[in-house]
Amino acid sequence: MMSIRPFVLQLILAVTCNGYIVKDGNCSMVSEKLPVVKNFELEKYLGKWYEIERYEQDYQRNMECVTVEYSQGEGNQSFEFKNKGLLPEKNAYASFSGSGILSDPTAEPLVGKLNISYGIKHAGDSNYWIMDTDYTSFALIYSCVPIVDTASVIEGYWLLSRMPELPEELQILEKVKFIQNTYFIADHVRTTNQSQSLCRMEPKEPVTSDILIFPLLPDVKIEPRK
Repeated sequence: MMSIRPFVLQLILAVTCNGYIVKDGNCSMVSEKLPVVKNFELEKYLGKWYEIERYEQDYQRNMECVTVEYSQGEGNQSFEFKNKGLLPEKNAYASFSGSGILSDPTAEPLVGKLNISYGIKHAGDSNYWIMDTDYTSFALIYSCVPIVDTASVIEGYWLLSRMPELPEELQILEKVKFIQNTYFIADHVRTTNQSQSLCRMEPKEPVTSDILIFPLLPDVKIEPRK
C-alpha cells in the first residue's frame, strides 16, 4: 500500500498553476534571508488594512474587496484579527477570525515576527512576518506554514494599505517593487479588486462567517531548494 506522504508529494508535484508557492525545507531554511521590521510597534499596526495584492490562498480563493482588521488582545503582546472578503460568484461576503501573539516579546529590539492562528492553538514557530511597514500607509507581509507530514512549506505574500489604493508615493512604490522582485515570484502575485463599484455592497456584518484553516493540498508552484 502506498504511504500517505509520497502520495501527497506526488499530488503536489503534479499540480502547477498560479497559486501557492511551495518550497522544500522548513520555514527557518526558506525564510532565513528575508527582512523583517525592527523596533516593531504592535499598537501602531492595529486597525483596518485593505489588501492590495497577494499570493492566492485557498482560504481566500477568488476573494475580492479583502480587508483585515487588527484589534488589541487580552495582553499587550497579543491581538485579534478579522479577515473579510467578497465572493463575487456568490454575491456574498465571507469572514474568518483569528488571534496572534508576538513570536518573541522579549527580543531587543522587538521584531515584526508574529504567530497567528485561525481558531486553533498558536503555532510553535513564527509564521507571519511584517517585512516592511510605515504603519500609516502600507505593509508588506510574508507567511510560511509547514505542510503536514512533508518536508515542504507553503509561502504567502500580501501587500496591505490603509486605503483601498496604495498611495502613489515614490518611496513606497520603490520599496514594494524591490521586496517583490527580490523575494517573491511576480507571476504569482494576484491583484485584489478594491474598486468602489464592486466593494460598495459591503455589509456591516458578513453574510457568511466561517473559520477557515490553512489547507493541505492547494494549487501550488514548486520552487526547488536553492
